[in-house]
Order: sequence, then C-alpha cells, then structure tokens
Amino acid sequence: MIFFRLHKNCNEFVALFPQSKVDDGWALQYEKPLENITKEQCYQLTKNSKYHYFENDGNKVEVTLSQNIWTEKFSDNSTSKLHFKQKGNCEFELEFIESDNISRKNMSIKGDKYLYKIYDEDADSYRVYLKNKETYYTFKLLKQ
Repeated sequence: MIFFRLHKNCNEFVALFPQSKVDDGWALQYEKPLENITKEQCYQLTKNSKYHYFENDGNKVEVTLSQNIWTEKFSDNSTSKLHFKQKGNCEFELEFIESDNISRKNMSIKGDKYLYKIYDEDADSYRVYLKNKETYYTFKLLKQ
C-alpha cells in the first residue's frame, strides 16, 4: 500500500521508475501541455461510450462511460468504478467509488477525486493530462 500511495503523491518517487516505451501510454512532463482543442470538441467525449488507454507497463485498460459512471476493465479482468462529472473548460472529474484491482484499491479510497483536462484531439484519441503538484501526467484516451 505504501508503494501505491508514494506513486500517487510523490513525484520524486515516480521519477525513480523509467517511463514506458508505449507511445500511447502515460508520460510525465514538467511543463503544462499546450492546448489545441475547442470546448465543442471536449463535449464530444460523452458522445462515445467506449474508450481505452494504456498503462505505463503497456497493458490495455478498457473504459466504458455510461450514465456518469466510468468503468475500467484491466488486463487481469479486474475492474474499477468511478463517478464521471464533465466540468467546464475541457475538464472532467473522476471520483473513486470502488475497485477490485490491486493497484487501484490500494491507491484510492472512496471519494478520492481526480481532475483531468483534455488538451488535444485527433480522429482516434483525446490527449489528456492530470496535474500532480508541479508535474503533469499525460496520456491518450483512445476512441473505440
């Protein structure tokens, strides 16, 4: 559990682990990503219900968005359930509800909130970041 809390809350700890070579996976950067998206494009996120992203280790996570519930299915068939709330300015919030995934259930407790910002879109994906203190975690949320 300490490993997961450090990974969530301590940028220096995260920096000890090399980044994935997966192009669509998570990356750490120290400058805010440049925004290249309109509010209209951001609101299209909820028009689709199926997405996926890749974890740092390259494993695919399937996402289903339905009735403001964001459900993640991991490669080991475990799941996480979060409340989805679209906010203004191309942001959305995920509030942790529950998970049977070992890393997610040890990293979050019920009610933890994570604020994401969409900063770019192409035909296949949204580019998203999560700010953590002075760093930004970026990833691609791929459309299915």
